[in-house]
Amino acid sequence: MPVDISRVLKKYIPIFQEAHEQGINEAETSMRIGKFLEDALGYDVFSEISKEHTVKDKYVDYAIKLNNKVAFFIEIKQAGMELRKSYIEQASNYAANAGVEWIILTSGRYWQAYHLNFNDGIQNDLVWSVDILENDIYDTAYFIGLLHKKSILKGELEDYYLRIKTLSPKSIIRAIFQEDTLRIIRKHLRVATGINVDEEEVTDSIKEMLSKEAWEEIGDVKIKRKKKISKSKQNTKETPTLIEESTTTQKPEIIENIETPSIVIEKEENI
Repeated sequence: MPVDISRVLKKYIPIFQEAHEQGINEAETSMRIGKFLEDALGYDVFSEISKEHTVKDKYVDYAIKLNNKVAFFIEIKQAGMELRKSYIEQASNYAANAGVEWIILTSGRYWQAYHLNFNDGIQNDLVWSVDILENDIYDTAYFIGLLHKKSILKGELEDYYLRIKTLSPKSIIRAIFQEDTLRIIRKHLRVATGINVDEEEVTDSIKEMLSKEAWEEIGDVKIKRKKKISKSKQNTKETPTLIEESTTTQKPEIIENIETPSIVIEKEENI
């Protein structure tokens, strides 16, 4: 569990509310965020909070450093402004150049945490988003508490990200669309009903259970199959090699007017 910052957060809610209502400029917003980092999140202002951190002649509003390494960047927007997806793009470039995987976007009232992946270009995932004036204070304290110094050192922010990624619709569907999993589903259906259904019928039924919007978020998913081995090679290979078919990378936001992704079905031997 992250450090409980609910008590300190209650103190700062009226401060950020006033800043939001007055629409104070970015410099004034930054000053309040800096104080919050020290009071609520436990960072040392002299050694762990770097203001206007330089990345290839560009400046990031804040860099949080632990053990001589940047843990995450903070990009600050003027109080009173809602956070937009476009704001993260520039900060993502800075983070990619510095090899930093986490960016926090905030205007005081709104807080968003993005995780970056550099395996195929720059991909950013919105991990959580809170509104400290509208959301439950304890829920808000939980998420922002993941940024506390002790929580970062324990790896709790990274653990939270990995957990929600594991339980994401795409991960669950990928787990279902394993050849072995589909075989077990078909077997249970046959035992329960006496009806033998094929793989395509099972996958079509799963598709019908999900909305078009859900499939757009999940992206293109294909069945993961075991590589077939000829009899002449069975004596030299003890275990089959898994072939994992590629899937289409999706950004966090929903893309409109996209066709429902198809599922590739291969003929399988009788169970």
